[in-house]
Amino acid sequence: MSVPSYSILCTQCDYRSSSNATNGQYYYKDDEGQFNLERQLGWCNGCQSITAIEDFGKTSKAASEIRSKLELISLKTGTVWANILNVLFKSRREWLDSTIETINSYAKYIELAKARTGQERCLKCSSYVVVPYKPTKERGDLDVHGFMYHGERNTDFEHPGCGGMFYEKADNVRLHGKFEPRFYTTEGVFIESCLEKTKY
Repeated sequence: MSVPSYSILCTQCDYRSSSNATNGQYYYKDDEGQFNLERQLGWCNGCQSITAIEDFGKTSKAASEIRSKLELISLKTGTVWANILNVLFKSRREWLDSTIETINSYAKYIELAKARTGQERCLKCSSYVVVPYKPTKERGDLDVHGFMYHGERNTDFEHPGCGGMFYEKADNVRLHGKFEPRFYTTEGVFIESCLEKTKY
């Protein structure tokens, strides 16, 4: 997979991080299976870096997705003819199963957000001492053109323990990589990655 990226640097020291810190496939895993783990960039005091942290701020989006999927299911099952087609075509039954699984995943996320908002963890070291990286974009211009970021901009986010300010600068190349799925408990603690599972 190839994605555009920008670096996050400090005005006062040689610190460097990347907007790509949240890229990849992250999942919660429980007794019923796995479901998507929403994440965002954040400062972690444990790692002393900007990295991926849990994000429980997307419940409205999840609720909207549930409503949308339920409307689609209603269309696909609301008539006798639709249900005859569901019986006849395996692809329609698979779509229904997949859609129900997606709805369940969103519902689990909403439940988890309700229980754990304010207890977000770093997805690298599991520390609770994290702050979302949501700076006010100040002077400068950093935009995506032609599948790459261009330019740079200052932010109002101070580098903890340093005193410098973070600024964002476009990377000169698009990064390519293969992202192995990473699995976490519903408490945000890392369990394993697919890469680790294939070693044994």
